[in-house]
Amino acid sequence: MNEQTKKSIAETLHMKIQTPWIWLVVVLTICLTALFYVSQKPQVAVYSQYVKSLCDYQYADASLMRSMERVRSGYEVDSAVVLAQMMTLREVALSFDAGIQKLEQAGFSAPPAASVSLFKSSVLAKVSCLQRYLSERSAWIDELENVYRLMEMGSSDVDLALVRKLDSARAGYAVLPDGLMLPEAFNKRVVSLFQKNLDLYDAWNQFNNDKTLSASDELLHFFQMENVKEISLSGKIPLAFYFLSLVLLLATFFFIFKSNKD
Repeated sequence: MNEQTKKSIAETLHMKIQTPWIWLVVVLTICLTALFYVSQKPQVAVYSQYVKSLCDYQYADASLMRSMERVRSGYEVDSAVVLAQMMTLREVALSFDAGIQKLEQAGFSAPPAASVSLFKSSVLAKVSCLQRYLSERSAWIDELENVYRLMEMGSSDVDLALVRKLDSARAGYAVLPDGLMLPEAFNKRVVSLFQKNLDLYDAWNQFNNDKTLSASDELLHFFQMENVKEISLSGKIPLAFYFLSLVLLLATFFFIFKSNKD
């Protein structure tokens, strides 16, 4: 290929590049490529995964609190199972925090750091309180059973009002031994039981609240809204894709027609 031919080709290309239609084709091609890239990002699947994770957390939390209600009332409960439930909540909180950091690094929308931190700290604090409560309440129930046995051995000296108050304390209510006729044989043990029950009543109220539920609801609402946005966007992408494809096709025809005419 001689120099004149090369120069002719270069001039032709230069002239074609200066044509507005070629730039329209290029821009439309870039837009279609960008749309395809956006459509391939798995935002919906990712956000749905976090929605499921938070729903699973709330179910696990409710299940654990039902077990703790049985612990509180002195029903036979496998402590190993309850501890496993606590560890599940703890692992969810830690893995959720780590997952949000990866989510941000991947360029996805993430909830406010303060909300994530509140959820994590609330869950960890709750699990810590639950562990202490489980241990102390189980020991309290054992001591209560010992007092019941002592009362059975000296039933003639037992005040029925004392029995009713002990039953109320076992149910988790805050009661005091005021006005009771306490047998001398186990006076101090009964007073100690009532005092410890008051402490456990306060400890129960520290974690039997909606703090962790509210924190998880806030995060759940965020991911649900992001999910809705992505689903809405995903529904619009095909329409934009078809429109731009049609415009690209027409622009290509016009470019070819104009090139042949020139």
